[in-house]
Amino acid sequence: MRIHAALDSLIELEWRVARLYTRFYGRFSELPAVAGIWWEMALDEHEHVGVLTMVKELADPKRRVADIRNRLRPLQATLRACERAAARDVTLSQALAMAVRLERSELDRLGRETVRAIGDDLPPIPRSAFAPHEAHLERLMRTVRKFGGEEVVRAAWDLTPEGRLRPRASSTGAGSGLTGRGSAAARGGKAKSRGRAGGS
Repeated sequence: MRIHAALDSLIELEWRVARLYTRFYGRFSELPAVAGIWWEMALDEHEHVGVLTMVKELADPKRRVADIRNRLRPLQATLRACERAAARDVTLSQALAMAVRLERSELDRLGRETVRAIGDDLPPIPRSAFAPHEAHLERLMRTVRKFGGEEVVRAAWDLTPEGRLRPRASSTGAGSGLTGRGSAAARGGKAKSRGRAGGS
C-alpha cells in the first residue's frame, strides 16, 4: 500500500473523530462538568491530524507500507455508526458510549505503526503523539462513571491502565451503547442548573 494512501485514510478518520468530539462539545457546552473533556479530546484528535499531515509532507509518495485496508474497514464502519447516531439528539450517556467505543479502537495504534514504518526518514516524532494520554483518559473515565451508566462503565474499563494490559475484546461488539438510554443524569443533555455538576 502506498504510504500516502495509508496516511490519507488515517487523516480522514482522525479528522472525523475530531469533528464528532467538537459536535459533542457544542451539544453539551452548558454542562461544565463535561464540556472540557470533549474540547480536550477534540484537540487531541486534531494533534493526530497535524502529525500525520506533516509526515505525509515528508514521506516519499512512492514508498510502500503494510496494507491496512482490512484494519481500516471496521474503524470506518464504527465511525459511520457513531456519526449517524450523533446526528440525532443524543444523550450524554450515548455520546460517552461513542467516545469509549472510538477510544478503544485501534485508530491510534494504526497511526503509530504507520509513522514508525517510515522510520529514519523522519525527524523524531514525540512519543506522546499517539500514546494513551493518561490524564484525559482518566478524566473521561471519571465522566463515564458519573454520567455514563453501568454498561458504558464496563466498556470503558479497557481504557484504564489495568484494562490496557489485558487482551481486549472487539471494540465494535457489545457495550457500544449507541442507542441505550443511559442514566437519568445523562439524559439531561443541556440541562438547567440542577444538571450542572461542579468542575470535572
